[in-house]
Amino acid sequence: MTTGSTNLIFLGTGTSSGVPSIPCLTNPNPTCKVCLSTLEPEGVKNIKRNTSAMLNYIHEDGRERNILIDCGKSYYEAARQWFPKYNLRCIDALVITHGHADAFFGLDDLRSWCLLDKGNPYSIPVYLDQPTMDIIASTFPYMVDSSKATGGGDIPSFTYHIIKHDKDFVVEGVTFTPLPVHHGKYMSTGEPFWSLGFRFKDLSWVSDCSSIPDSTTDKIRGSKVLVIDGLKEDPHPSHFSIPQALEYTNSLNPKPERAFIVGFCHSADHYAEDERVRALDGEDLPEIRVAYDGQRIMI
Repeated sequence: MTTGSTNLIFLGTGTSSGVPSIPCLTNPNPTCKVCLSTLEPEGVKNIKRNTSAMLNYIHEDGRERNILIDCGKSYYEAARQWFPKYNLRCIDALVITHGHADAFFGLDDLRSWCLLDKGNPYSIPVYLDQPTMDIIASTFPYMVDSSKATGGGDIPSFTYHIIKHDKDFVVEGVTFTPLPVHHGKYMSTGEPFWSLGFRFKDLSWVSDCSSIPDSTTDKIRGSKVLVIDGLKEDPHPSHFSIPQALEYTNSLNPKPERAFIVGFCHSADHYAEDERVRALDGEDLPEIRVAYDGQRIMI
């Protein structure tokens, strides 16, 4: 890599439950073709962990930087597979989109990065909004107050930075613009649950959304690359469907040069859907692809 070059590595491209679904694999009368396909080499792109990515680039000081976007339930397995392949040897910061399990339940697995040198422990900077901070504090109190730790005492160390939905913030020299979106609603009140996407460099990342406010679209507009949520063909209360993802991408003016759909569940076959969106090339749409785990793109 050279100074200024930037890669985005998809560590996961699936929904919260991931693909395959284990009950589908153990069913004595299996019917789920997508999950069964993951047992064969030809179906490897249907294996989809929680959506997450690593922003990998050379800082102007010449040192490589790695910014992790979300750290969900399948972080450990994703890191085990993709960190060695792409020589990812550090985590300089973590940015969290929202307070759901698929975005932060892998936090404890970051302890090894904090304890590489026990004589000089490292605290990972974490950027998140206040509601997500509150959820983490109630879920993993020892990650916020180390006095609440039990056991052997080896715990991750984080330095939390609370971000505002309407203010840019800078992480290791990269400016992030928050992209607030609706991600379903609170069942008790019907109020929208907010998740954050982020625009950084020439890319907008919107991994979990059921609707996108016009004010957020204004911030997305002009991005060369769009990463967009798309769960399956049918509508869903907390995620864009694949048709909604395509419609939204096509609605942008100017259109992005490339778009990548993430967040598949086991109702959507990677190969069939990717073939379908590839067929749209040249129809006044950007180059649209279905992202897959381990994919690296340059931005």
